[in-house]
Amino acid sequence: MESSDLGGDSGVGKVRNEVGEMRSTYKNLSSGVALPLMIFLVCLLQVYPLTRSMDSINDSMTALADSMRLGAIKAEVNGAIITDDEVKRQAAVPLREAMEKYKGREFTERATQILSDVLDELIDRQLLVQEASKIIKDNPIVKEALEKEAESFLKDAMDKVGGPARFYELAAKEGVNPVEKKKELKEDLMAEALLKEFAFKKISISPREVREYYLKHQDEFNEEKEVKARQILIKAIPNAREAEKKAQEVYQRAKAGEDFAELAKQFSQDAKDSAGKLYEHKEIMQWIKGLREAALALEQGEISQPVRSPIGFHIFKAEAVKPARTPSFEELQEEINNKLYQDVARHRKMEYIKNLKRKAVIKVMR
Repeated sequence: MESSDLGGDSGVGKVRNEVGEMRSTYKNLSSGVALPLMIFLVCLLQVYPLTRSMDSINDSMTALADSMRLGAIKAEVNGAIITDDEVKRQAAVPLREAMEKYKGREFTERATQILSDVLDELIDRQLLVQEASKIIKDNPIVKEALEKEAESFLKDAMDKVGGPARFYELAAKEGVNPVEKKKELKEDLMAEALLKEFAFKKISISPREVREYYLKHQDEFNEEKEVKARQILIKAIPNAREAEKKAQEVYQRAKAGEDFAELAKQFSQDAKDSAGKLYEHKEIMQWIKGLREAALALEQGEISQPVRSPIGFHIFKAEAVKPARTPSFEELQEEINNKLYQDVARHRKMEYIKNLKRKAVIKVMR
């Protein structure tokens, strides 16, 4: 690897000054390897239920098989070992979500892919940590800065759960090792500093790129019209002709200015309507096509003609309308800039890790 300011005196100053800014720098960077505080807390507070979920996933295994697999080696990265237990621990959340969503063979396929992806991520992380360790191992100032940042993360975590005593009580109860967690946080900060110096340092998104993206992708940002409406339903059973006649009478009264909500209470044969139900836009979007289109076509305060459906005749009144619009460039400029930055950063990270892999000795036991 080429020499860098990260290991020199000027680099030390930059890392020391910038390490306190890492949280905000990487807060929105999906391509980074940061371990945000909230994720840490979620892991701390959910390890026990997630363990129970993992027990459900593995309930077909015997206790002996479980104990044998606990320390099974999944990969070696330049001699550093990644165990089956580490992979399962990292995959606990997506595995639980997959278990709730999929069954049988489909779950098995999803779980296999999740475990494979997590193993790949752990290999990448190990490469980054090893490379960062080489560069800063003889630099005590950088080491100290990283140590302080890790301590700050832990202090925030302790404050979130009610102080150190409560933190260690939860940690002991739920199997989280605070010392190991601090080590992980420190390693994540090392990897962040490495990527920032060697992969992300020269990323620059020009105003022209941001504007060009906006002009080419305006459809992505279009906001559709939204309607909130009330309804009166006159059921077609037992006599559709009489129902249609009644619906027309109610419609004319509503058009003449009578209170729509009162008419709904008096005439609607849907209990929700007579109770004053206001349908939100997301509910209207779930209606059948004819009813949905009739409601969405209304303007503020407008009342629809009776609309026929398989169950009867529907009259709608638009109580609130948010017109369709395309946000201006000024509104979206920062969002687009962040997206373009993240896209470039993700690509740079992948390329950087590829280069590390070319020099590494990696053994994977699938």
